Amino acid sequence: MRPVTFSKEKILESFYQQKVLTKEQVLKISGCSNMTAWRMLKTLGYISSYNFNAKYYTLADIPVFDDHGLWSHKNARFSRYGSLTKTLISLINGSPSGLEINALQEILGVYVSPVLTNLFHQDKLYREKIGTRFVYFGKEEKTCQAQLNKRRSKIGIIEPCSLPEPKRIIAVLVELIQKVEFHPKQLIRRLSAKGVKIKSAEIEAIFQHYQLRQKKND
Repeated sequence: MRPVTFSKEKILESFYQQKVLTKEQVLKISGCSNMTAWRMLKTLGYISSYNFNAKYYTLADIPVFDDHGLWSHKNARFSRYGSLTKTLISLINGSPSGLEINALQEILGVYVSPVLTNLFHQDKLYREKIGTRFVYFGKEEKTCQAQLNKRRSKIGIIEPCSLPEPKRIIAVLVELIQKVEFHPKQLIRRLSAKGVKIKSAEIEAIFQHYQLRQKKND
């Protein structure tokens, strides 16, 4: 019995005609074993779909990816980043202000909530509840902070000022103990006269942190 010969050209022709094939179709067209088919696909350069449990395959030079790095043919969806997990991380890291679940599902065309939850618990993404919805951000500190700031500014949330160092906190608290009815502007003036420089936002942060009540200007 003569050995079966496999033709890469036959596989290439089928891919270029149909764009997308399943593993079963590849095996049928090639007539080779499962392992041989995988080696052939690897040599040709292939991408598996991020939906349908990676059931569908296409060659790397077939897709024309959109601005998100995505391409679809019929119901099969593909990403230049590979798997759904890698695609979610790449899309979120590249977004200016993080992405909500609904926005990601609209972009990707698949249900992503469980995968996002797993990525958050695996410490591969950061998430924060802003308003009534969770928003996902990149894990890298600088990226995450920039995205958070832009997201908050979009909906009018001002990033609270951080507390000043303990020395200036104590100076404010001492002034308050001596006279509790100081307005923030009065505190700034009195502390400035004593050589302590402090901003109104920093005083507000101290009031919020220690749950103190400010007296507003009349």
